[in-house]
Amino acid sequence: MLKAIKIRLYLNEEQETYVAKLLGSCRFIYNQLLTFKIKEYNENKKSVSFGELGRKLVDLKNEFIWLKETHSKVQQQSMINLDYAYKNFFKNSSGFPNFKSKHDYKESCRFPSDALSDINGNMISLIKQLKNIHFKCSIKDEKYLNKHKNNIKSATLTRTKDKKYCLSILIDGEMSKTLPSVSRDKIIGIDLGIKDFIITSDNTKYENIKVRRNNENKLIKLHRQLSKKQKGSKNKEKQRIKLAKAYKKLYNIKENYLHHIVNKLLSENQTIVMEDLSVKNMIKNHKLAKSLQELSLYRFKEILKYKAEWYGRDIILINKYFPSSKLCSCCSSKNTELKLSDREWKCTSCNTIHDRDYNAAINIVNEGKRILNIGLSSPEYTLEDYPLMDDKEPKIPLKSNDRKRQEKNVISLNFME
Repeated sequence: MLKAIKIRLYLNEEQETYVAKLLGSCRFIYNQLLTFKIKEYNENKKSVSFGELGRKLVDLKNEFIWLKETHSKVQQQSMINLDYAYKNFFKNSSGFPNFKSKHDYKESCRFPSDALSDINGNMISLIKQLKNIHFKCSIKDEKYLNKHKNNIKSATLTRTKDKKYCLSILIDGEMSKTLPSVSRDKIIGIDLGIKDFIITSDNTKYENIKVRRNNENKLIKLHRQLSKKQKGSKNKEKQRIKLAKAYKKLYNIKENYLHHIVNKLLSENQTIVMEDLSVKNMIKNHKLAKSLQELSLYRFKEILKYKAEWYGRDIILINKYFPSSKLCSCCSSKNTELKLSDREWKCTSCNTIHDRDYNAAINIVNEGKRILNIGLSSPEYTLEDYPLMDDKEPKIPLKSNDRKRQEKNVISLNFME
């Protein structure tokens, strides 16, 4: 099982200088190879192969001698990243690769497994120029790193916007934690909302903590102070770092909250049923876009999916057009006139008064049970059942093979310098 552990690095002045050179050389190589691929296609209508990229990298090192001052295997990862970005563009339509700018405050580079030396306690050694670096993480993660240090696949070094250094280490090892066993019949449905972040089918509510909105005045003040500083001055850089730290703190609060919810749901239930919502299309509704972005719905779904795979729990994604809010959970009649502003509604068939979100959660878990019993995917529903969505053909997503994708990205190739 692949697991990533993020640690905080504390570099000395000499190591910081070397990392700056390393990040700069990786950015330069990426941009030069991207320019080479674009030029070859425009002039010769030719797609540059991976081998040709390797030969171009050797030519770049001969032309620009300063590239030889930094580690070659780390530089090769930039070429692999570019090749992967191109394949993603053609296969998954993920967007054409962009040039990297030296004005980006967040930069990163990847170390393959053979560019990592050793981990001893809370000290890590990477390449020759980056040895005996003190790092911090939780005690549990530190023990896990020392135990599985021979199974490291790769490590990504990142210089954050607030000028801190982090290392994300990808390890192939067993789970360090197991969840308590629960009955196979323990199933729960969750409805994602705006007023309350999550409402479950057993009427448990997780509030929307509104991290960004509750601190909006503070962020506005920091932005105003930054705009008043003289461009290029040290005071402006200090203020920029102060603003970056404020954003990072809010991100950490939200991330911790999402993990707390996911851990609780997975520890108490074997199967979780939720709608396969298309967040990209939902935010096209400009009245709800800001609230939806603050909720981090996609991030929640991402965390839930990979942790369920870790702990052997099941996730059922029902059709995104399923009219969970409009159906009566008692008699299954449909309220076609229900509006987004209606938080409660009364069924005209059985006269039951429903809380909109709780009723939706019950319908979601019932749909999940129906799928489990029949063994089929969720039936097709039309755009009229969920007017916030577009009219694309609804699909039930399949789990991607993340292991193969991750291992493919950390291949290290040796080219002659």
